[in-house]
Amino acid sequence: MSYSSSFWEKDSFLKAYDLVVVGAGIVGLSSALFYKQENPSARVAVLERGFLPQGASTRNAGFACIGSIGEHLADMEKESENNIKRRIKRRYEGLKLLKETLGEEAIGYDHCGGFEFFRSQEEFEEVVSEIHRFNGWMKELVDEKEVYSIEELEGYPVIRNRLEGALHPGKMMETLAKKVSSVGVDIKWNSKVEDVTKGGIVRITNGPEVQSDNILFAANGFVRRLLPDIEINPARGFVMVTDEQENLPWKGIFHHDRGYIYFRNVGNCLLIGGARNLDKDGEQTDQFGTNEMIKNHLKKFVSQILKLGNHWKVDYEWSGIMGFSSTKTPIVKQLDQSRFVAAGLSGMGIAIGMEVGRGASEMITQE
Repeated sequence: MSYSSSFWEKDSFLKAYDLVVVGAGIVGLSSALFYKQENPSARVAVLERGFLPQGASTRNAGFACIGSIGEHLADMEKESENNIKRRIKRRYEGLKLLKETLGEEAIGYDHCGGFEFFRSQEEFEEVVSEIHRFNGWMKELVDEKEVYSIEELEGYPVIRNRLEGALHPGKMMETLAKKVSSVGVDIKWNSKVEDVTKGGIVRITNGPEVQSDNILFAANGFVRRLLPDIEINPARGFVMVTDEQENLPWKGIFHHDRGYIYFRNVGNCLLIGGARNLDKDGEQTDQFGTNEMIKNHLKKFVSQILKLGNHWKVDYEWSGIMGFSSTKTPIVKQLDQSRFVAAGLSGMGIAIGMEVGRGASEMITQE
């Protein structure tokens, strides 16, 4: 049965909006926040299909990072040096914007440092030979000296990045949602968008139709469900957290294998995730779930490589859905007179999500 709105609803809750954002992740909420701050009298709503933001914003590992040298070198096999430089600067400035907008304490930020972790001396020597170049880049791009340095942890060589840290994704998104609500934006949870017409009609499953002058699609890994022609591919990421360990040696955030495996401490528990490169085709999905091959690989990594042995168990495990563009650069553009898209964070949502949201807001305001 179709939803039939009352006169009272049409004359209050359902009055036409100036902007409707589809997706309440970091990009969607940030877009709404900046748009409302720039346009205080505008009616703005964010529609989210779940009870919580569904996707990656509250389901990631909580890394506030600009990327390891190994990851950047891997990207340079497909992209230009200038693109990598722009990405590093964007991540640095995006993290600065996030911390300034929400406050470090409110998001559980810990300036613990980031480490690129190596098992192979050959791989380490290949990457470590680039430290001088990348330290030069950091001075050139963001005026930071001696960012990368060589250390050793638990018998393994590591490259430390002194600028990186960790945060609490749940606290981050909770703080952002409260801030968005406080400026007068309507956040509608459990409001799954079925369709959006070019005329600005938004149809909600088992709910009313909403009219808006502007619609921003910010659903990242799920955006192709509504915009099948957008070249953003979903990618599932698996994360698990161990029980508390009496002597956990790994403190900080760690990247391994060009960033495909990542781990960190959460108090005295170990969080580890990634390894989707073991089954890239199988993990190119927008369905939540667990790939047992990947889970078993990570468990073996924890026991044997990180030397936790067999005296630990998994306390939490989950998956998140990311959205990847072909170049790892987000797609932020106008589609037609009333529709816009900002998606394809490519696993960098914490670092650049708020900055992408601000850019989307500026694009819509200028239009």
